[in-house]
Amino acid sequence: MISANEESDLSSKSSTIIVTGSFLDINIEKPKVDLIVTSPPYVTSYEYADLHQLSSLWLNYVEDYRDLRRGSIGSLYQEYNFNKEWKRLNDTGSRIVARLIDQQKSKARSVARYFLDMQMVAQKSYEMLNDHGMALFVIGNTKYKGVLIDNAKHLSESLRDSGYSQVMATKRKISQKTLTPYRDAKGKFTADSGGRKVYSEEFIIIGRK
Repeated sequence: MISANEESDLSSKSSTIIVTGSFLDINIEKPKVDLIVTSPPYVTSYEYADLHQLSSLWLNYVEDYRDLRRGSIGSLYQEYNFNKEWKRLNDTGSRIVARLIDQQKSKARSVARYFLDMQMVAQKSYEMLNDHGMALFVIGNTKYKGVLIDNAKHLSESLRDSGYSQVMATKRKISQKTLTPYRDAKGKFTADSGGRKVYSEEFIIIGRK
């Protein structure tokens, strides 16, 4: 990275602006970008606002971390009309949610909300990119009570539906995941070795505009 920066013709006077907030709520007009790199939340894994409550409070980002739940992608705490909204899911999302309804409707509602948010992420990332720009997503799949939640396939379909001219995917093996390498019976991360071993691989999904 140091070598690449030294070879770059970017001006040393360039500046950086950090914006905090929900990607889905922030309006970004110009300048557009050539590359987006992100690792979005993994559905059924964590309630991200709860997971990061200490850093959110310590950095004075919020007075009550629970306020962040409403703006988190796929959060269980987002309210919406499930029976109406899930009809906007793409084919992959619809099939997965339909299978989850037979297992647990509350989990189906949560996954549907996540998929709907990610479809909006795909559309917004497309709008942010310059022509021929690329978006790179690092994402993993999971299972819940025997139902494969194929986040990679859903995201790939979302990118195509958003207008990306080319969508590519590759697997990335994870050889040393030390903190939470297992999932419990409900599909949540755990360090308990009695759980199901997970995330020996994740996917890199690339979309070119």
